[in-house]
Amino acid sequence: MDVKHGLIFDRKAWAWILPIAAALFYIPFIGGVHLFDWDEINFAEISREMIRTHDYLTVQVNYQPFFEKPPLFMWMQVACMKVFGVNEFAARLPNAIAGIFISILLFQLGRHWKDRRFGILWSLSYMGSVLPALYHKSGIIDPWFNLFIFSSLASWYEGSQQKSSASGWYWLSGLLSGLAIMTKGPVGPLLIGITVLAIRIFSRNGRYLRFPSILIFIIGNIFVAGIWFGLNWINNGPDFILAFLKYQYELLTQSVAGHKGFPGYHIVVTLFGVFPASVFALGAFRKKQQGEIQSQYDLRAMMILLLGIVLILFSIVQSKIVHYSSMSYFPVSFLSAWFLSNAMDKKVKWSAWHGALLIVITTLILIAIWVVPWVGLHIQDMKSYFSLDNFTRIALDTPVKWDLWDYTPFAILILIFTIAILFWRNAEYERSWATIFFGMPLFVNIALIFFIGKIETYTQRAAVEFCQSKAGKHIDISTIGYKSYLPYFYADKPAPVKDHSRIMVDRFHILRADKINRLEEHTDWKVVGEKNGYIFLEE
Repeated sequence: MDVKHGLIFDRKAWAWILPIAAALFYIPFIGGVHLFDWDEINFAEISREMIRTHDYLTVQVNYQPFFEKPPLFMWMQVACMKVFGVNEFAARLPNAIAGIFISILLFQLGRHWKDRRFGILWSLSYMGSVLPALYHKSGIIDPWFNLFIFSSLASWYEGSQQKSSASGWYWLSGLLSGLAIMTKGPVGPLLIGITVLAIRIFSRNGRYLRFPSILIFIIGNIFVAGIWFGLNWINNGPDFILAFLKYQYELLTQSVAGHKGFPGYHIVVTLFGVFPASVFALGAFRKKQQGEIQSQYDLRAMMILLLGIVLILFSIVQSKIVHYSSMSYFPVSFLSAWFLSNAMDKKVKWSAWHGALLIVITTLILIAIWVVPWVGLHIQDMKSYFSLDNFTRIALDTPVKWDLWDYTPFAILILIFTIAILFWRNAEYERSWATIFFGMPLFVNIALIFFIGKIETYTQRAAVEFCQSKAGKHIDISTIGYKSYLPYFYADKPAPVKDHSRIMVDRFHILRADKINRLEEHTDWKVVGEKNGYIFLEE
């Protein structure tokens, strides 16, 4: 590989370019479409109810205790809602901010552990892959959860390399792990612990796992997470904590809400979802290289072990949801940076299978992104080829405008890879990789602009608009035959008052067309509207 050096990765401005690029990729348009059921609306509703009730210690949905999640992420949403209002932008802003922090963290860690170019490639590999670009425009918990886990693991590794200041790093690791518990639960320290144990066994080096470090780590976790759990215990008794732990166990052993998948589900998600970094990362699965110092080899091994642990653990877990394996974004982007950096230094070779795999996955993504508008333009024809339930069939009759402009994301992706190939053919590899890694999040943003609003129109907008029409009134809206958090958030359901007898509450229900037989149970209810597969009833 004859690399032209001294091009773009030597510039000092990257310390500013990366966070500015992250802000431009993650923040725009995050308020442009309604929140999606379940997770986005679920967490935003918890935050809204905290503001409504002025109770920031109790996690509740529909003003009832909610045992599944701790409150830290919702506190972040509350802070944003206090500034920007209770809306989609505020609900998603914390994750955009997390994305900016990650762009800085990976650059600084990469520069500290190896060199400036490695830090740039690591940050670009993360930012420039498909799912991370989507991930930080969402309102789900995982971006901050994974940031705390990875920062804790990085702190532990740093402590293992120190002699005089090791305990400080272990304290930081424990505190960050405690924040992970406060964000989503005990899976955080579980992942950290398994990874540290794995690198200790692999390296046969006792410095990675010592009793004092374990003790400090545990105390750090207890110090952070114990404050809120303790206050909750004092205020509400042990019920929340017991129910929370029970849910965590069920999450690992049962399929939650029907989210099932095949055993290799998360491997496929990682390969395609963290593309193109995932393809480059495969080149880092090799034995110790000549000239690779032991600490850096251990670091690469730790990233491979972390990736393997995440994929194995969440393959065992019965629930299969895309973002469950999102912790893999960190080690995959690290391994991608390792391969690209070493390829530029001619320490590893670019193999023919790399190019072939890139071509195959790119082609499949191009086909998928071409199919979306094609199906939209031929949706009535497609209905005759598939067996659809009544709700889906009626929803697909929703008047959504599709035209040739909707092939724009397809054209943009072709343009990005065409430019990258031209740079590659001219041996300008830095420019080629920069084009891909900046181009992919640009493509994701453009695809969202063209597609996400249309998809939301088919799936839930009619229900959202019905709930919004009732916002601010003394009403109660519930769903029949399916679960949804949408009526609480978009109807701005008021907090219950002590004396219900003084307030007349109008009761409405949302029924999907595939459950229309449920109307037979409520013949006295009045149909007040029908739209896009939804039937709206007044009790």
